[in-house]
Amino acid sequence: MLEELEEQYAFSYPALYKQLNKDGMLDWGQFGPDWYTTVFPDIKHTPPLLLFANDLEVMNPEQVALLLEDGLLFADPEHQFIPFATNGAGDWFAFYFNLQDGDDVPVVQVWHDANEACILAKNLQDFIFLQLLEAITDMDPDYPGLIEDGDFAVNCRNILQTHTPYLTDRQQAIVAAAFAKGKLSGEELDEIVEQEMNFEWLDSSFPYQVNED
Repeated sequence: MLEELEEQYAFSYPALYKQLNKDGMLDWGQFGPDWYTTVFPDIKHTPPLLLFANDLEVMNPEQVALLLEDGLLFADPEHQFIPFATNGAGDWFAFYFNLQDGDDVPVVQVWHDANEACILAKNLQDFIFLQLLEAITDMDPDYPGLIEDGDFAVNCRNILQTHTPYLTDRQQAIVAAAFAKGKLSGEELDEIVEQEMNFEWLDSSFPYQVNED
């Protein structure tokens, strides 16, 4: 399926994304109203890609194909987006090929109800690193995330184990230390991002649709 999408839309997925697909890390199981009670209890022990991230749902290649067919991300052909995840509000997380630098393809968040996209990381590896840290940042006890479902320490250990192969050694050490600590403040996260994810276009925003005034 990945090869078919690459051929149809004339792009090449980052090597890391292809490896994640090969390793089965893009499979969150069959989605539906009973996903949390019937699927999640099984896959939480060997978490697929970013299972415990805040408000993020990884799309499998078939879902990506359907979204691309709708054409919503191609309203302005100037911008080359390939989505790979979504959130509860219907916004997309996508590769932004306009700023590709070798195998580094920036990850952006594309708001579906506003003409704006924001650059979150210079590549998928940094995005995974960021999402793992955000999962334990400023946690709200009134709205616990999936990482707090059951034994928090076990969940942290499990997701670190399945995600370690896709991080640098330094990123592994930082995430492991943060998980051992148990939580991060927003200020601590900002400091890590500034030190470890410095990128010219980080946090830049831009319109992505043609203005038809």
